[in-house]
Amino acid sequence: MKNSIVNGFYKLDSSLKYTSFKEFTRNILENNHYKYKKYFDFCMIFLVLSTIGILIYEVNHTKVEVLNTYEYFAIVIFLFEWLGRLWVYSDIRKRVIQDYEESLFLAKKYKLSKSLKKAFKEKLEFIFSPMSIIDLLAILPAYRPLRVLRIFLLFRLFKIIRYTNSLKEFLNIFVERKFELYTLAILSGIVIFFGSTIMFVYEGPSGVNDQVNNFFDAVYWSLITISTVGYGDIVPITPEGKFVTLILVINGFLVIAFSTSIVTTALAQRMETIKKNRVENEVNKLTEFVIICGYDIMAKNLVRELTKHKKKVLIVDDNEDRIKFAQDDNLLAILDDPTNMDFLKKIGVSNGASTIITLSEDDATNLSIVLGARALDINIKIITLVNDQEVESKLRLAGADFIINSNEISAYVAGEYIGQPVAFEAVDGILLNDDISAEVDEIEIVDKMNIIDKSVNLINFENYNLTLIGIINNKNKYDFIFNPINVDYTLKEKDILIVIGFKESLKELRSDLLTKKF
Repeated sequence: MKNSIVNGFYKLDSSLKYTSFKEFTRNILENNHYKYKKYFDFCMIFLVLSTIGILIYEVNHTKVEVLNTYEYFAIVIFLFEWLGRLWVYSDIRKRVIQDYEESLFLAKKYKLSKSLKKAFKEKLEFIFSPMSIIDLLAILPAYRPLRVLRIFLLFRLFKIIRYTNSLKEFLNIFVERKFELYTLAILSGIVIFFGSTIMFVYEGPSGVNDQVNNFFDAVYWSLITISTVGYGDIVPITPEGKFVTLILVINGFLVIAFSTSIVTTALAQRMETIKKNRVENEVNKLTEFVIICGYDIMAKNLVRELTKHKKKVLIVDDNEDRIKFAQDDNLLAILDDPTNMDFLKKIGVSNGASTIITLSEDDATNLSIVLGARALDINIKIITLVNDQEVESKLRLAGADFIINSNEISAYVAGEYIGQPVAFEAVDGILLNDDISAEVDEIEIVDKMNIIDKSVNLINFENYNLTLIGIINNKNKYDFIFNPINVDYTLKEKDILIVIGFKESLKELRSDLLTKKF
């Protein structure tokens, strides 16, 4: 029997359908970065609010069978949601397999009951968690004949907390500041009890104050007074009662001031986390975007050029001041450590990012980022800055596709300018001057172009007033073929043509490559 159960868990663990469905359920219920979760949250919020609306409607109206059926439908959905959360909270199969393999390794007798007890204990942790209790109380009104249970419908409003990240973050403030809030609550409770006792002692006896009939009335008055609400339905008439009122009013101001200070301070500190989560959610919606690690003058100029080419950019830096500069420039920016692989995965290195560029002045940092990015995605394009030439080979070995040596480039540019100043100015004007309509651009040979597997000479560049400078071979990105017209080069998919000419001519050539037969 025990072996059959263990084998059953092994079969479940190896079942792709089971694991995929459980992962999907976990994502739709718990993963805020999952692209379909927002639709699920919206539907659940609608169910909660609509069932509350039915409760309000039925106060002064007769029951409608359709609404009654709809509420039962909502209850079933809530029940399945709760069961789903219970299911994904922990994995019984993993617990059993882990304990079984551990017992085999230690040559001990395996006890299935021990594993099941551990798994059951984990499930109980979820069942008795605050949000689980709220879910159960929200399901309880399904037994409609007991109208006293209908009040538990209001607990469904608390379910909205599950589906709104902003409310979750706000409630986390109270969790983080629970010591200060507990202390404030205890002090307030002592003051309320003190005021209630004096109020009841001096105004509770028969014939003194008809508004104070029992100790609960005194507590009610004390709580209303310390909160500075003051309904006026209970008014002290003895000197002692009025004196206590003054004390409670003063303490009420202090309680409000302290509680406001605690919440606002915590909220200000939490705002950075909220902003970071918002940026991460926006990043998860992006595709084919560029990650730039480090934000300085070089990165700023690079972003400007990428923006011209309609590229989406994410800035990552562990320096708070530089991140603020990036945010001031209206860029998506996250304050975190780019050498952390978990963080790189979270921002889409293995998912939506097409290129990662590291511009740190520390070669060790650049090397760490390159290693992490390449480990997460073998296809992502990695461009890195190198400051020490001796590190260049290590960066290439780590997986960098293109390495920028700023010292070499500066020396090369200076040498070219001194040696050929006229030619340098001409090329510089074409590449960097926005006022000149001519430009150097790349045209990628993509699927469905009729020129694939045909000679590049079939393209009459002169008719387009364009000049073909060279071709980058798709098999080797470092293989640049200069002036390939004399070579009779056969174009392949993903080859890149480097062309110089006017923008309109480049646009026309791109269009013809997709539509014209060569």
